[in-house]
Amino acid sequence: MTDEELLKEIQAGSEAALDVLIRRYYNEVYAYIVRRTRQEHLAYDLTQEVFTKMLHAISTLEMKKSLRGWLMTVALNHVRDYYRSKQAKTIHKERDLEEEIVKDSHPNVAYLFEKKETAREVQEAVHTLPDYQSEAIVLKYFHEFKINEIAAMTDTTESTVKSRLRQGMKKLAKVLRKGDEENEQRRT
Repeated sequence: MTDEELLKEIQAGSEAALDVLIRRYYNEVYAYIVRRTRQEHLAYDLTQEVFTKMLHAISTLEMKKSLRGWLMTVALNHVRDYYRSKQAKTIHKERDLEEEIVKDSHPNVAYLFEKKETAREVQEAVHTLPDYQSEAIVLKYFHEFKINEIAAMTDTTESTVKSRLRQGMKKLAKVLRKGDEENEQRRT
């Protein structure tokens, strides 16, 4: 079944179609939220909340973009809302201080993907970025959305998305190089 067929079935009241939709996209939404929050239990809760929001809105949804894109937009906005909350602001103050220190970086984007870093180190580095850059990088490189799709999800222009990706990748390269230097110093 296509997403459009599923949507029509769900809007007609089919619980089976709703189950198919949730199974189709649950893991991707959860993976996105884990990458953004780095906390599996929190990601589980936020994913449940995203699907609850989806249930409330799906009956009136009109297919202007892909169902996958719409659902990821709901997830993206829900994570943004979480980070805007007072609890999250307190938790992330330290990261914001580190953020101000990070400037400049390696201009070659390919450098990041040629590195022999573990996925965990790269994910840690992504979380040192400002939310808007981290968000763009996660959507582009982990979930393989196109720039125009990311622009639609984040309610920005394609040039803004490109800028966020470029700046974020430069910062990532710097953070990863800094980690390499620290590891080298420990060995000597």
